[in-house]
Amino acid sequence: MVGSAGTGKSWGAVDLAVETSKLIAEYVGGVPEDYYSFKRNLAVINKEDIKRVMSSPGKYNILHLDDIGVGWNARKYKDDFNIFLNDVIQTFRPQNNLVVMTLQSGFLIDKVPRSLAHYEIEMESANFDEGYTIAKVNRVVMKHKLGKLYYPYIFINNTKYIRHIFEKPDENMMMEYERIRAEQLKKLNKVKEDETQAPKNTAFKMLTPAVLSFHKEGFTQRRIAEKVGISQGWVSQILAASGSGI
Repeated sequence: MVGSAGTGKSWGAVDLAVETSKLIAEYVGGVPEDYYSFKRNLAVINKEDIKRVMSSPGKYNILHLDDIGVGWNARKYKDDFNIFLNDVIQTFRPQNNLVVMTLQSGFLIDKVPRSLAHYEIEMESANFDEGYTIAKVNRVVMKHKLGKLYYPYIFINNTKYIRHIFEKPDENMMMEYERIRAEQLKKLNKVKEDETQAPKNTAFKMLTPAVLSFHKEGFTQRRIAEKVGISQGWVSQILAASGSGI
């Protein structure tokens, strides 16, 4: 499922998963929650969550990978995580799983899942006030001799289906979805912040002895910055962190 932010991918994915779980329960037995629940089947952005959901799916389970382009990034196709997921997604057939992936654009994810997808759903218009969203639905057909993907419309009983309407999922369910999503975004931002700060923290530790030594000798901050080869702002931060004042 593809579409820019605000086009209704979340509504569409949850609605598709819920309605499919009802059909599975009707034909196979059990209740819809046996085949789709946020706790067991939803992964939002986070790599570890994606790996957890995809590692050992239950039979007929619906796997909902939200904003998958962040974790399964096409630019990191040699990454161990991507290789693992590419291997796993090729072995889903015995479990009869439905994998629903949402992302802002198809090129964001690795070519393996793009090639193995059966359908592409492109969000077209979000009518949130009216309680529904509209999307174009195409089959994904790989012409192996040409090495190209084609996207024909769906034909059933001589009828061509071009668009589909997704209805607003249950209010409480969407509130829980938004809570999970906000929590995962917070974790992602924390990881990014830590990754950004790591080099700086390492440099601080390496430069602190020299800065403190020059400071003890009475050098000004400007002079310390020149001698150590860093900005005066960094000198101020190192002195402040060490309790030596500014």
